[in-house]
Amino acid sequence: MWSVIATWPFSLQCVEKGGEILKSGGCALDAAEQGIHLVETDPSVDCVGRGGYLNADGELALDAAVMDGDTLKMGVVACVRGFEHPVSVARAVMEKTKHSILVGTYAEAFARRMGFQEAPPEYMITDTARRKYEQEKNTRTKPSGHDTIGCVALDQAGSLCVATSTCGSNLRLPGRVGDTPIIGSGFYAQTGVGGAAATGLGEDIMRTCCSFRTVDLMRNGMSAQDAVNTVVLTAHNTLRQCGLKPDCIALVCMDAKGNVAGACNHKGFAYACAREGEEARVVPVDPIIDKDEEQEV
Repeated sequence: MWSVIATWPFSLQCVEKGGEILKSGGCALDAAEQGIHLVETDPSVDCVGRGGYLNADGELALDAAVMDGDTLKMGVVACVRGFEHPVSVARAVMEKTKHSILVGTYAEAFARRMGFQEAPPEYMITDTARRKYEQEKNTRTKPSGHDTIGCVALDQAGSLCVATSTCGSNLRLPGRVGDTPIIGSGFYAQTGVGGAAATGLGEDIMRTCCSFRTVDLMRNGMSAQDAVNTVVLTAHNTLRQCGLKPDCIALVCMDAKGNVAGACNHKGFAYACAREGEEARVVPVDPIIDKDEEQEV
């Protein structure tokens, strides 16, 4: 049995590509990485890779992560500029070094040493992204936008992995890092147990360690859907109890048998998925609690 799930409707191309690889007997890591490549390259996706939101200095800085559920090894890069596929640089950190996280200019230097081709700003920063930056840099009082592609894949050998990629929020402070490359918050996977990936406001997701908690609930016997519902609802209510107004929190997950699920605390979230015997599709998600209404639905 193979299975793949990823955040947001724009990830349909990711799960279609990943499904092709898994169907042909490929490994979960290749499926997630190569699927995410399509989204990183797509300039119409304004929250990932090329064409993504710019920071307050007008730069495109990217974050990505990969985790191998067989070994619990991970690779992370953060605030990387000038490389089209940070998810692949993250995988190289995992496979080619004894470390887990590289950031900024040091991650860029590592990418060059590994032979990754550099992409100039005129290619990575689209006219649309530049216009949005120019229109909002002097008027917007806080960052906006916080979507991520997070992909969980299970291959025919039973191995699980998770990979993530994002540009972060629009007009964020240079150097800001959200949940996407933070283990346990933006991603987690363990073969034989499950995997999860998050999308939304990184600060809220980091405060409540959503991805690890989802996997841990599955480890203790909870179904994928019950686990992800529980984590979103608990995270939302915990933030509120601490005097904070929760922002967007959404999660996707998969158990060791390839069952997938998603949950959120806001309207408009959907995920894409594909599995053995089923066509790739987009699945809308009804919020388990609505941050804008502050009541269970």
